[in-house]
Amino acid sequence: MKGSIFKLIIASAAFGFYSLPIQAKVTCTGEACTILPTAIQSQLNQVDQALQAQYTDKVLSTMAESAVITNINSSLMGPGIVNRFQVGGGLAVAGQKKEDINVAYQSLNFQKLPNVGASLSPNLVVAVNLGWLLGDGPSDTEQDLKTFMHRFNLYLHGFKFNFAQGDVQKAIESQNKNVQLGGDITSGGFTLRFHIFDSYSDGLGIFEFAGISLGMGMHYQRQVINVTYDDAKTQSVTLGPAVGTWGGATTFNYNSTITSIPLDVRTGFRMFYFLTFFAGGGTSINFGSTNLKLERSGPLAIALDSGAIASSLPAEVQALIPASTLGQTKTGTLSMDLSGSAQTPNSTNFLVAGIELNILISKITVEAIVAQKVQSVMVGAKIAF
Repeated sequence: MKGSIFKLIIASAAFGFYSLPIQAKVTCTGEACTILPTAIQSQLNQVDQALQAQYTDKVLSTMAESAVITNINSSLMGPGIVNRFQVGGGLAVAGQKKEDINVAYQSLNFQKLPNVGASLSPNLVVAVNLGWLLGDGPSDTEQDLKTFMHRFNLYLHGFKFNFAQGDVQKAIESQNKNVQLGGDITSGGFTLRFHIFDSYSDGLGIFEFAGISLGMGMHYQRQVINVTYDDAKTQSVTLGPAVGTWGGATTFNYNSTITSIPLDVRTGFRMFYFLTFFAGGGTSINFGSTNLKLERSGPLAIALDSGAIASSLPAEVQALIPASTLGQTKTGTLSMDLSGSAQTPNSTNFLVAGIELNILISKITVEAIVAQKVQSVMVGAKIAF
């Protein structure tokens, strides 16, 4: 096969612990399949077990880890200071690249299949200082007028986006009319931050300490992605001693539902009013699952290759193959049906770092989260009142 079939699975990994059972099925029917040696037919029917254990389980794990990180990194909190209230929006993207995976099953080998995962989460954000909300003035009021509630900031975020509508679908159609994209992203949640040590300013705008704040929240994210790719072109395929082409439409369905409860500590400082640096760390408890279903079925055209027979089959098996079948193209149907699910990691430890640019009443924030091999960056803008 040389991985031709599994290029489709590789593409699915670009969307991304304990795994639940996975079902995989590769079937071949028609005259094309009758010319395959019995040993190759048997291996083809049983390759799903190797695919599950050696590749698909690991890819689903990578996808789930990436989805968790975008869920955690969705509030655009920056250093955690809110004077009155803020509104804005941002986009969180997470990804990771692990070592390539080699899948081997008897005489079938699939080399260097990538193990990558990615996830994205757009969000609208609102933040408010609870002291100001209760009518006690902004948080930067005079020290003797501050109340205990000025130490609390509440962050809310949420968004719902449909892939099948608007500019995204138009952009896809302009690039490739054979691709149909559907599905949506839904996210929402809150974080309540408490300033353990209050912020400090020199009053001149040259230096400001952001204090130390502790935040805890609940974030929810659901991703549903449906892709259908129908191209008239065929792909090369190798089934043991047989080589040929495979065509057909591919249907890809992916969804993840994740709830995260993150707890983190942050601090930072601002210089010359416009530039703020912040950093911190935390942990998150996660609940949810990731699901994948991939189907492809189409016409198969193969022929036995004498060179491939000599290199891949023992002499006693070669003697059983009629010479009249060599080089004759036979047709049939090759189908693949792959589905499975995986639980999200129970807990995730992470580090936070970023910068924030203050331009008049606007703030441009770049916030990064790192957890083991997974990295996430959220870029957004807010207006502060």
